[in-house]
Parts: sequence; C-alpha cells; structure tokens
Amino acid sequence: MNELMKKWMILLLMVVLSVSGCGSTEDEVVEAVEKEMETTAAKPEKTYKLRLGHIMTETHPNGKGAVRFAELVIEKTDGNVLIEIFPDSELGNEKNIFNAVSIGTVDFAILGFGEPSKRYSPLLILDAPYIADDGKHYLRILNDPIVQDMFDEMTDVTDVRAIGPTYFGVRHLSTTEVSGTSPEDFRDLKIRTPDQPMFVSAIEAMGATPVPMPFPEVYVALEQGVLDGFENTPAIYASNKFYQVQKYLINTAHIIGGNCIYVSEQTMEKLPLEYQNAVVEAGKEAADYMSNLMFEEEAAYMQEITDKGVIFIEEVDREAFIEEAQTLYREYEQKWGEGLLEKIRAIE
Repeated sequence: MNELMKKWMILLLMVVLSVSGCGSTEDEVVEAVEKEMETTAAKPEKTYKLRLGHIMTETHPNGKGAVRFAELVIEKTDGNVLIEIFPDSELGNEKNIFNAVSIGTVDFAILGFGEPSKRYSPLLILDAPYIADDGKHYLRILNDPIVQDMFDEMTDVTDVRAIGPTYFGVRHLSTTEVSGTSPEDFRDLKIRTPDQPMFVSAIEAMGATPVPMPFPEVYVALEQGVLDGFENTPAIYASNKFYQVQKYLINTAHIIGGNCIYVSEQTMEKLPLEYQNAVVEAGKEAADYMSNLMFEEEAAYMQEITDKGVIFIEEVDREAFIEEAQTLYREYEQKWGEGLLEKIRAIE
C-alpha cells in the first residue's frame, strides 16, 4: 500500500465513520490504516516451490531427515514454502547436486563436505581420519565456532550456505574376500571411495588402492568383482543392502563422518526475510533430528548387517592405521591451513 492509497483509505474511512456516526478521531483512523499497512507489507504474497536433492535412500536417516526438514519448513512458513525431495541420486551425484545448489538451479541439498572442500579447502579437515574420539565428539566439532566460521567463509566462496551439519556415522572398510586387520593386509586391493580428495587420500594411507566412483555404480561394481571392497557407514551397508555383495566388515573406524543441509544463497535472496529465518531454524532442527536418528539406529544397522551374514572383524591394529594417517596430515596441512588441526583437536 503506497502513500496515495493510504490517503484515499483514510478519506474513505472518515466519510464512512461520519455517515455511521462513529466517534473515532482522525488520529485513530490514521493509526488503524498504518497498522493495516504494516500487516499487509509484512505478509508475503507468494508461495515458493523449492527442490532438495540427496544421494541416499528414503529409508536412510538422510532420507528421513529430508522429509522432516520439508515438514518443518511448511510448518514455519504456514505452508507458503513447499519443498519437493529428490532422493537416491535422482538429481545426479554429489558433484552434480552441489554445483546445482551453487548456481541456484537446485535449492537445497543434504551432502557431505567433500564437494564444498574442492572449492574451499579448509573443510577437508572435517573428513580427515581419526580427528574425533567418537560421534558425539565429532558433532561438537561441527558445531564449534571455529567450524561455524569456516562455514561462513565457505558461503563467500561457493554461494552455498551450511544450515545444518549432521553426524553421518562411523566409516569402516569392507571387502569381498580379505579379512585383514592391518594396513599391510589391504595392499593393492581396489577400494571404492567418493570422488573427493580426503577419502581418496585416506584409503591410500590405509594401504589400499582407491577407486573414485559415483555411489549408484558401487553395488554392481562389487557384485561383478570390479572392486575388492569399499568404505562407508553401517547405515549405508544396511539401507543399500551391500551385505549381499560384501563378506567382511573391518573395524577400521577410520573416519567419523558428517553431512550437512545446504541451501543456495540465490534461493535465500529470493525468499522474504521471515521465510529465510524459518529455513535456517528448520535446518538446525532437522539436522538435530538426523544426528539423533543416526545415533539411535547405528547399532541396529550393525546388527542387521551381521544378521545377514557379514563377518565383522572387530580386533584390528588401530594404532597402525592411525600411524599411516600421520603422512596424510602432513600432506594436507597447507590445504586446510597451518595450525587448524591442532585447533580442531583441542575442541573437547
């Protein structure tokens, strides 16, 4: 409502009030009109239909978290922001999805830190092996101001905002035939990794040969013997039925992994401020939901895997794997920033 409309509304109300005999003063009429103008201006006039992509199944905690996030956004925007979810790599692999969020052709994603770390290298440290004691410790790292500052800097570089870092689970090595317990046992084995620098380097440090491969291709590659194994979390093994093509799961616990809810800055800029705030709030709540779900279900996923016949090699030479990781730290220090590893490790 512009000033001209305001004047006509005041004049009309004064005429109506004089005819009806109402005793309201002109000041009271002006106040009522201004209040109506504020309400009208604050009320968004548009419904927004947005898209979210991820690579997990709908039964994985990320898939359930995506649904929860969409529900929260609907609740917090009175149904005016609707999110359509594309699970199971329907919008492509992690690289495709993150690039699309960066340019605004996809609005949201739930992915790891590998793709943003290709553009903002300090995030590489969040995928580094053996940087946290356990999942709870890793989640505290993700929510520490040091990492939050890193996310802000990532936004400046990528045009993608991190609104909900989550616990993704403990990653183990799995194989089709080899039941090893130390890095020496995996020399020359072809192990699938995501096409992300830190995962490739981590598998190299563990003694195996990394084979970067899009996630949707992994099951068939394992089934056909193109790969000797891969590495991931119990939730991934279970929800994607990898127990059908893998015999051994080795307790390397080499990476405690995280994912994040991301939103395009271009999407945020086109939303009214109150909806932007709603999206950020929903992201935090959905991230907590996903992390809690993963903590609750991790043991159940492991039980499901072993019930299906996978042999869990629990006693491994963990110190040998950690020692191998030292070379990786030295290699990556310049990429993630000198002194950052010490700062991350100091987070309790």
